[in-house]
Amino acid sequence: MTVEAIYKAIDEIAPFSESMDFDNTGILVGDPQAEVTDALLCLDVTMRVLREALDCGAGLIISHHPVIFHKLGAVLRGDIVYELARSGVSVISAHTNLDKAYPFGVNHALAERLGLRDVRGIIRDGNACIAYMGELAQPMTEEAFGAQIKEALGLPSLRYTPANHMVCRVAVVGGAGGEYALEAAGCGADAFVTGEVRHHEAIAARARGVTLYEAGHYHTEIVYRRMLCDALTARCPGVRFHVSRSERPPMAFL
Repeated sequence: MTVEAIYKAIDEIAPFSESMDFDNTGILVGDPQAEVTDALLCLDVTMRVLREALDCGAGLIISHHPVIFHKLGAVLRGDIVYELARSGVSVISAHTNLDKAYPFGVNHALAERLGLRDVRGIIRDGNACIAYMGELAQPMTEEAFGAQIKEALGLPSLRYTPANHMVCRVAVVGGAGGEYALEAAGCGADAFVTGEVRHHEAIAARARGVTLYEAGHYHTEIVYRRMLCDALTARCPGVRFHVSRSERPPMAFL
């Protein structure tokens, strides 16, 4: 199966036409007609991930974050784009289109990982939803749900804005989604889970009595990989899809 054929399989799951205007998605490096027997799924294309791809014979890396996002002034030896081209490994990046995808997208995967029930889309963007909301099995205190988030995502710590109420209906946006917290609350969410929160977003959430959890960009998005891996395995016979084992958060906890 070719890189382009796998691109089309991803497009069926998470249409690239749904990518936000600022985004850069699709086949970003490599030969669309190259034959692929193995592909590696990751969050970020780093040198560590490239070495893993070469070690497992993967001619294609499927990333969430675009390997080329901003204008490149130069591509030099040691740069990831240079090394990808030199090695012959292609890259497909599915970013905001995959954030919004249902049922195999990032935000849906995050809702599932947190144990939410009756998950549905809220806050539309284009023809899809950027945020998802679901119910807990039973109401929980903010502290108890925070502990559940930490366990589900493997977090040593978690920040939140206390609002001193019970949590039952939870909305999620993986990655940098703090801007959607108040709108999600307006859709009926008791709490909002995201990866990154700006200072003014936390101030606004606290003023409005919204329980806002900041669980880390990496940890709220890495959850997509297994779900998409299984979906592509079912759609792309003859291709072995691997979830990266080498990938690590870019920042460590002290």
